[in-house]
Amino acid sequence: MRQYICISVVKALLVLAVPAGVLVAAPSDAVDTLDHSALDAGQTWRRDLDLRRWSPDGLRDDLRHNIAKLGSQRGSDQTRVMMDVAELYMAHMLLFEAGSILAEVTPDTPVHKRRHRALSDAVRLLAGEAPTAVTPPFNTSPLAGNRPDRAFWASLDAIATSDVRRLSDNIEPSFGGLSTQPESVVRAVLPVLLEAAIELDKREYVDATLRLLDEMPELAGAESGTFLRARAAQKRGDAATALKIYLEAAEGWDQYAVRARLAVADMALADGGRGALLAAQSTLEGGSEAWRGGRYELEVLRRLERVYHALGNDPEAVLTLGRILLRFPERAEAAPIEAQAQELLADIYKAGGEGQYPLSAWVALHLRLLPYFRYTEGFTAQIETLGDYVLKLGSTDLAAKEYRRAVRILQEKQEEQGTSRAAEIFRLNMKLAQAQVQGGQFADARLTLELMDVSIAPEMEEAHQSLLAQTLSKLGDKPALLKASVDAPTAQHLRDVGLALSEEERWPQAADVLSQLWRTYPQDFSLQDATRLLIAAYRSEDQETLQQVTRSFPSLTPSKDLISLANSISEVRDNVLPLSAGGAAKRLEQLENAFESIANSGISP
Repeated sequence: MRQYICISVVKALLVLAVPAGVLVAAPSDAVDTLDHSALDAGQTWRRDLDLRRWSPDGLRDDLRHNIAKLGSQRGSDQTRVMMDVAELYMAHMLLFEAGSILAEVTPDTPVHKRRHRALSDAVRLLAGEAPTAVTPPFNTSPLAGNRPDRAFWASLDAIATSDVRRLSDNIEPSFGGLSTQPESVVRAVLPVLLEAAIELDKREYVDATLRLLDEMPELAGAESGTFLRARAAQKRGDAATALKIYLEAAEGWDQYAVRARLAVADMALADGGRGALLAAQSTLEGGSEAWRGGRYELEVLRRLERVYHALGNDPEAVLTLGRILLRFPERAEAAPIEAQAQELLADIYKAGGEGQYPLSAWVALHLRLLPYFRYTEGFTAQIETLGDYVLKLGSTDLAAKEYRRAVRILQEKQEEQGTSRAAEIFRLNMKLAQAQVQGGQFADARLTLELMDVSIAPEMEEAHQSLLAQTLSKLGDKPALLKASVDAPTAQHLRDVGLALSEEERWPQAADVLSQLWRTYPQDFSLQDATRLLIAAYRSEDQETLQQVTRSFPSLTPSKDLISLANSISEVRDNVLPLSAGGAAKRLEQLENAFESIANSGISP
């Protein structure tokens, strides 16, 4: 059964994995399985791995030849053919396919185990993958043995493990080992070794390799070759040439183009000049979508944020941090990036609250920030800052919208995280109701307030009662207003209740409430309040209060006419004695004239 599975895997790879350009390549003589018995003592390394024994143009024919053999092989012979197929794929740099074949092979002899190890190590090293915790050390690999390309494989392992010392020891002879590899491997690995030589300042090898690149048009004209020429110039101190070539390489789409953009940004940040920074900004912005995912996208966004910050463009800097958090929420860097973003957000919203941004620009920036930071801890405080600011400007609708947004975000967090945000939600709902009252949306304010549970924030109960009473007054709901319980009524609440009682002609109660307003808030007791109290005291025949409020008029208004009117009301009440019908009618006419004059003055309802 295993035989047929292996044959199916190889056939599937033949159909699906081989590039179209290779399938139409010119046929070549099929390579038979290596005859190990023909190897002399100096060539035994070939039985482990020899990528050059496969024709560069014969992938299809070689693959068909080996597939045909699989049908007639059993046991150890079949294992040998499967590893030949893996080696064939590797010779054409089809590493995924080679790895898939090796994963299906269970070597059954010491020779096969050694070869399987060599092939598996080669796949990993050519792919540039770092060893895992279970990967055996390279010095135990057959590739580290007596081979002409030992330094080549050792250099790739040193690069994968960031072992600079071992790389320095092997980089020069690795170029000799590279010459023993097939063309496809040379094309893939030459840029890697060239960059290593550049970084190690092996100028002789760098110059020779750059000349070799000129003979390989597919590399010389690619972003990899362009980038490496720029890096070589930069390493030698020729910054102007390096920058020019980096900008040329940055126009591409592969990883070397991304690295060229990063290099331009690093040079600009080191220079610090505004012109250089603006050029770096343009380069990074133009290619920010060219490479998505992985370390390179993260590095581009980090550099872009640093460039914005260096230019003093904090709004774009924090937006870029938001993009990083959205794209890479699980990265180890997420926590410090979020802390940095929070600091910038606080500065931006503080500046906005101080009027340093035009309101339209601030609101536009706020709407751009929302998708990135909506659910970030603490962002509702920034939303509240904006709401407070626009409310001061009189934009009650916008303020209510932002307060409501903050409430909903907290409610969603409360449901998702299972943590109570009730006190914070209560406080924001109070601000929402205040904005609704200021905007004349009294019915909405009443609904907001009546849905709130005062037991959540007992310290705000008085403010809640007072605002609800004010709202009921504005709605003209006198029964609800008079039933409303306010433990520590404000001046406005007493004023509203006094007016409601007056309109219902409950004069003694109106006089009591307005007198309480006068006693408790003397600084807030206005001429209009005094007029209402005057009328209520008169209607309730409260002579003492009538006299007191009359005496207060000179301190409330400079108008001699109004003072005279107040005195006339008091005098009428003072002189109410048994009269003839004509005298009583005359005095009542005088009283009606006084009330009419007060009404016409605009200080009484």
